[in-house]
Amino acid sequence: MLPWLTDGFGNPSSLHAEGRRAKDAIDSARETLSNALECLFAEVLFTSGGTEAANLAILGAALNNIGSRRNRVLIGASEHHCVLNTAGTLRSLGFRPELIQVDREARLDLNALGDALGDDVLLVSCMHANNEFGSINPIRQIADLAHRYGALLHTDAVQTFQALGMRWTVSDLDADLVTVSAHKLYGPKGAGAIYNRAGIKLKPLVTGGGQEREMRGGTENTAAIAGFGAAAARTPAASDVRKLRDSFVERLTAVGAVPSVNSWDNVLPTHAHVRFPEIDAETMLIVLDRLGVSASSGAACSSGSIEPSHVLLAAGYSEIEAKEGLRFSLGRSTTFADIEDATNRVTEAVNQIRGVSRTLRGRVLGVS
Repeated sequence: MLPWLTDGFGNPSSLHAEGRRAKDAIDSARETLSNALECLFAEVLFTSGGTEAANLAILGAALNNIGSRRNRVLIGASEHHCVLNTAGTLRSLGFRPELIQVDREARLDLNALGDALGDDVLLVSCMHANNEFGSINPIRQIADLAHRYGALLHTDAVQTFQALGMRWTVSDLDADLVTVSAHKLYGPKGAGAIYNRAGIKLKPLVTGGGQEREMRGGTENTAAIAGFGAAAARTPAASDVRKLRDSFVERLTAVGAVPSVNSWDNVLPTHAHVRFPEIDAETMLIVLDRLGVSASSGAACSSGSIEPSHVLLAAGYSEIEAKEGLRFSLGRSTTFADIEDATNRVTEAVNQIRGVSRTLRGRVLGVS
């Protein structure tokens, strides 16, 4: 990225040498992503991130089909907010967004989807893996169901693209629209992309100079796109991250954690989502942060909120339980020593909070 942050100031749309250099850098990144996805070069469009890409997939399809008899859009109830929050705009455009229920592990209920599908459905949107639980959806089966009724399928694959322990191509998923983001594979924040299957027409959300094949106006962020390409070029190395995660969950369970899934086999190997009953996640996160452990209770863009997790609520948990969920993430550099250290600090946090709770209860009851 550095050359494009220091002296690569040419506009990629310009015909001069500096502009052509910038255009070449963007095209190189596009080729890298198309190779990783195993799709056509022209099927990759760059955006400012996963949120914009998901909005372009869903709202772009809707804008291209205003007035069509296909006026329903089916959305998984545990989707990321970048998908869920398109509902208001869809309604304003005359579409009927409907939430499809998920199971206890936040996977789309295929029976519920089958019951909801019909020849009036324009699009189904279902994430490849849930951003909180890490549970992986059977996207190929969902694609088969959607396509049986002539509906498009969009999948938010931000969590899985080039992720540790994951390898897939667009033909594996058979989705019509796939959205990905750089920051989940150690690339820069503020760079995303959409796979737009050839022949699937979208209307742009941002109009302007006709960049990205007239699908996204505005001068491209050459540095961020180059960084995305560089990150995508690094094939995920073989990793023991699943063993590390399983060991971590086992250790957390020993100190009172309740895992959010029954089996970790079909869950992202980098995710460990648990609850500590009767310990509010907000309190836990504050204590963990003071102890040097970075964790979250939901999507990073909404983790400043004290609302219960919409994912846990969608999965059938109570409001109290939905405020207890914690997500720990493992990465390329995580070691067994890190797992041991994190376990000790989480244990300390649990003991601190439970100790304070016992003291407060004792004072209320008049016990010293």
